[in-house]
This record gives sequence, C-alpha cells and structure tokens, in this order.
Amino acid sequence: MLANILFLFVLMMIVPWMVGMLYTGCLPEERRQMSLSWIAGWIILWGLFEIVALPLIFQRKSLRLLCVIYGGIILGLIVLALVLNRRRIFPMLKRAFCSGRQLSFLGWGNIMLILLQAGVYLRYMHIDDDDAFYVGAATTGVATDTIFSVNPYTGAVYGKLPSRYVLSPFFSFTAFLSKISGVHAAIVAHVVLAAILILTAYIVYAMIGRKLFQDQPKYAEYFLFFLIIITLFSGYTVYTQGIFTIVRIWQGKAVFCGILAPMICYMMLHFCSEQGRKADWWLLFFLMCACCMVSSMGIMLGAVMTGIFGIVNLMKNRDLKSFIYTILCCIPNVVCAGIYVLLR
Repeated sequence: MLANILFLFVLMMIVPWMVGMLYTGCLPEERRQMSLSWIAGWIILWGLFEIVALPLIFQRKSLRLLCVIYGGIILGLIVLALVLNRRRIFPMLKRAFCSGRQLSFLGWGNIMLILLQAGVYLRYMHIDDDDAFYVGAATTGVATDTIFSVNPYTGAVYGKLPSRYVLSPFFSFTAFLSKISGVHAAIVAHVVLAAILILTAYIVYAMIGRKLFQDQPKYAEYFLFFLIIITLFSGYTVYTQGIFTIVRIWQGKAVFCGILAPMICYMMLHFCSEQGRKADWWLLFFLMCACCMVSSMGIMLGAVMTGIFGIVNLMKNRDLKSFIYTILCCIPNVVCAGIYVLLR
C-alpha cells in the first residue's frame, strides 16, 4: 500500500505539470514558469473531467469506463506535451532551480511553513462531517464500479440523480484516483489529495503575489508570508477560506474556495494588465469547467466572479473583444445552471 501511495504522489506531481506545458508552451518565454504549468495542468485535468464524466453519469456508465476514457485522454495529452515541448522541459527546470536559489530567507521560510502544513496530513487526519457524503461517495463508487449511481448513505441505487451533487462530481475524481492507483479512496482524500492541494493553493497565492508586485519580488514574499499567517490563524470560525484550505481541502467546495476562486483573480489580474492570448482564453474556459466540477457553488460563483472582472476590464481597457471572450468562457456555467433547473 505504501508503494501505491508513493506512486500516486509522484503521479500527481508530474502529470499536471506535463499537461500544463500544453498551455505554457504557447506563451512567451518569460511566462513559461513551472508553477504556472502545474496549476494550468490541474485546471485542464479538472475541466476535462467535468466534460467527460457528466455524460457518463447521466448514462449510468461504470467507473471502469470512465477510467479508460479519461485515463486515455490524459495519456494522449502527456504524449502530445512531450512531443511539442521536448526542448522546453530542461530550460523550465533550470529556471525553476535558479529562481529557488534567488529566494531570500523569508522566501525559504514561506516554503517551510507551507511544507509543514502539507506534511501534517502525512501523519495526522482531520475528520469532517461532510466526509460522510464526499468520501463516502468516492468509496461507494470504487466498491460498486459506478459513477454516482449509488447513495453513499443507504447503499440504494438512485432513482433520480440529486441535482445538488450530480453536476459537480469531484468525489468521482477521488474515486478515479483510487481506482487507477489501488489506494483506498479515504486515504486518497485525507492524505494524498490533502497534501497536494495545499501545495497547489499556496502556489496560486504566490502567483498572485508575483502578479501584484511584478517589479518587487521581496514584496511578493511578504504578501505570501502574511497570507500564510492569516490562513494559520483563521480558525475562529469554520467558514473562513483559511479553514477550508488547510482543514478540508480534499472536498470540492474547499477546492473552489482555496484554489479556483483565487485562480480566477489571478487570471483577471493578468487580463487587466496584459493582452490575453488564445491559450489564456482556453485556460479560462477550462477554469470555468473546473469550477463546475468541484462544487455546485462554483457553477454560479465562478461565472459571477468572471463576469464582474470582465465588466471591470471592459471599463478599464475599453476592450469589447475581451469582454465577449470572457462571457463565452462562462458557457459551461450557464449550461450546468440550465441542467440544474431542469433536474429540479
């Protein structure tokens, strides 16, 4: 089992980075950062999962079929990324290494604090009441070889799929990881996903800091440090973003609050400061698909946040074309909202 867990850790560290190179490979040299590739890879993977999983859920297909189709798509993307970016891999690794050498004492302190938070889940575990559904749905899917066809509370087959959860099958993503690795779904959620997603969240925050303080990297490090401290001391209520990030990040709604909502902010900061490329708009489209995949709350809030930023960008830059692209990227949210209304 330990070997399977280590294998899954390695897989989740490497695969998103390789898939994300399909995005960063279309960007200028200065934006081809390893961190951006990793985050973009996760967004693409989650967005594709929503596109692939939803039709299979409504057709009551098996989890095994989902693994074959989705796994095949991922494998194809990896091969394509390696072919297109074979000459960019080592320069990207070299730049990441050089950036690490340039970090100040505070920067290394930030890394240690982040690794400490992620490392807690390698030894300890937080039990949340919502796991009765989210982790239960994942373990039920693996045990019955179904994609959200069986009620995790009762074990009975759903007659009518619940509209609140069916459009956001993040728990089925957990089941997919469990199925391909042989690791129990509860361990995938509470250990592997918890550690990986905490790192992912802080990478997004670091990217926002670099975007806000492009010419002052030291201020970006201070930004990340204060954000880490605020997150660590946000336990005064169970509803803060900090608690969702470091205590229940393996749940879909926490992924939206801790990773995807900040990523929307990053993308819109980019669009307000620079002209968006085609690759940027495709990433925003997959980001909206990912918002739909992780939580029903993300279906509406993702579109609302993106729409507001689109209006601000229109008022600031007078760029109607960018505003139209922003609205088009929200089509997945509109479609999912329409399906939700029909299911209700």
